[in-house]
Amino acid sequence: MANYHLFSASTAKKHALSLLCMMCLVVSPMWSQTTRLLISSDDPTTVDSAKVYDGNTIAHVNHVGALIGVEATHSNVALNAIANYISPNVDGINRIVVTYTLSGSDSSYYLPPFNDTLPGGITAKSLTVAGTTIDTAKVYNRGVLLNISSPGTLYGAIDGDDVHLSAIARFADPNVGVDKEVAVTYSLYGSSASNYVVPAGFTHVADILPAVITAPVATVATGKEYDGNITCPVIDQGTIEGVLVGDSVTHLVTASFTNPNVGMMKRVNLYYFLQGPQSNNYTISLPDTAGAGSAFSSIYGRTIEAEGYVIKREKTYDGTDVAEVLVPATATNLVGNDNVTLITTARFDSPEVGTNKQIIVHFAIEGEDAGNYLAPADEIYGISGAIIPATIIDTTVGERGIVSTTSKYCQGDEANLGVHITQGIPTFYTLRFSEEALAQGFADITVPVTIEAGQTSVNVAFDIPLACKEGKYSVVITLGNRLYSTISTTWHFSVNMSNSYLVAAFDDVVSIDNRENRFNTFQWYRNNEAIEGATKPYYQDPRGYLEGAYSLLVNKGTDDEHYICPLNFYTSDVKKTVSANPNPVINTTKVKVTGFESEQHVLTIFNSYGAILLRTTFNGEEYDIDMTTMPHGTYMINVDGLTTKTVKL
Repeated sequence: MANYHLFSASTAKKHALSLLCMMCLVVSPMWSQTTRLLISSDDPTTVDSAKVYDGNTIAHVNHVGALIGVEATHSNVALNAIANYISPNVDGINRIVVTYTLSGSDSSYYLPPFNDTLPGGITAKSLTVAGTTIDTAKVYNRGVLLNISSPGTLYGAIDGDDVHLSAIARFADPNVGVDKEVAVTYSLYGSSASNYVVPAGFTHVADILPAVITAPVATVATGKEYDGNITCPVIDQGTIEGVLVGDSVTHLVTASFTNPNVGMMKRVNLYYFLQGPQSNNYTISLPDTAGAGSAFSSIYGRTIEAEGYVIKREKTYDGTDVAEVLVPATATNLVGNDNVTLITTARFDSPEVGTNKQIIVHFAIEGEDAGNYLAPADEIYGISGAIIPATIIDTTVGERGIVSTTSKYCQGDEANLGVHITQGIPTFYTLRFSEEALAQGFADITVPVTIEAGQTSVNVAFDIPLACKEGKYSVVITLGNRLYSTISTTWHFSVNMSNSYLVAAFDDVVSIDNRENRFNTFQWYRNNEAIEGATKPYYQDPRGYLEGAYSLLVNKGTDDEHYICPLNFYTSDVKKTVSANPNPVINTTKVKVTGFESEQHVLTIFNSYGAILLRTTFNGEEYDIDMTTMPHGTYMINVDGLTTKTVKL
């Protein structure tokens, strides 16, 4: 920090007084005074304002300032400066005193500048440590400190300084654990300790081992009644010692036979467990004596009892008197690991069909250890039992007992079947379709039914999905009575080709989509009646319009006959027109529609074989068709079911 000496009014007065005194010396040698020099504020003395503690007070002078007040006649004078801290120690407040001296042959004519006091600071010196030795484990004692055998050697202290090292190793918690983190911290002590920075600590790992408690003396019961397990009652837990003050630790003693079987004076093993918030910090040790951790006791035999059984009160006639056991009896004291089985059986008082029948329940035991038990006596379950007739399908009627007006259907049809029976009263039927049928949208169902006694058939119905493809399918029909006694039969059926293969080529022409040339023979039907002579891939109604249900029988070869389901057509009172211009067409033609209610239209182009070449939608009354890529020939343009012809040149 710079040492400034500035001229002020008082300084000027002092300088003037010095000059006056020098004049007095000329006049009168008896009156003389030495001049005190000043330091220029433009060239002051500068000193380092801070340093690291080094045990002395010396401050470094960077530059000695320029003198003011030196006379030309006595100019052989030089300024010297030394700087010292008031104290060599680190503290919050310190000062640097700059002391000036003069040298040179004319220095006796002057006094040096006044000493300068400047602010300054001494910072603590950093030390290092090596060789700290810490224990690798300790026994639990509720404390978190780990023994440090040696805090290590301190490096970097000034010789002669009274500074010493201490260290503390501390776990985060006092509980037992392996490789627990330990925080090691250092501290300094001694009269010089405040002049140094405490070395940084580090982390360490060590174990806290459980404190050992000697097992208490416990007393077991002299015997117990057989209960199917190896546990032996403990009547006195004993007292544990060695728990540290402040810890909450209790103990539990359990005793077990070597096996659960009946026997006298059997060896019993004792097991000790610690409980409580701090129990994990302790371990129990058996006393080092013969027979420690064991005792003797007996297991006495007992009689088992049967409980909780449930018998089905009704059954379908099967020619026997056996009643179904829904829930077998449970032996309340049966040994789980013994080879003993309690068997529950039940019988009706007779095998004939009837109501208010009596059911007798019988119990028996078997197994290697059955001689240790007595079976419960027979019991009367009640007099409300019943045996009802079984349902039997009359397979001599129809197809496996099923009667239907047809076995071929169209999409959206309902199949109505009659399943004939010779006896029984079904209460529901279940349909389980083949995988092929399920893939086409059929769904398995269960439907309740009600029939009167003596009725000989059950009505069964299901729908043919609209998206079902042509094919042969099967369904398993199961009839069940109120006791869920069931009987099943399989029925096969076919689904014809969808009417989506039929299209209206013109107002009076219906055609088949036969683009793949799958079929080569055709027979058209209207309202399920064959149309004489209608054997082409299309049919033109001579009435000039299509009205009614049109269907088609097709074939490719002698054994590949298919029926295409009917498509309904109805005439309309609204006059609609579709035209194409130019016609014939070279490249493009404009389709124009009139009389249509809808703004959006579906446009389809067919070739002369009825194959679809283009299908799109457009809005409004006009649409341009690019026919550049189409070959020469005759085409049919259909808009929303109304068709016109055009020729491509």
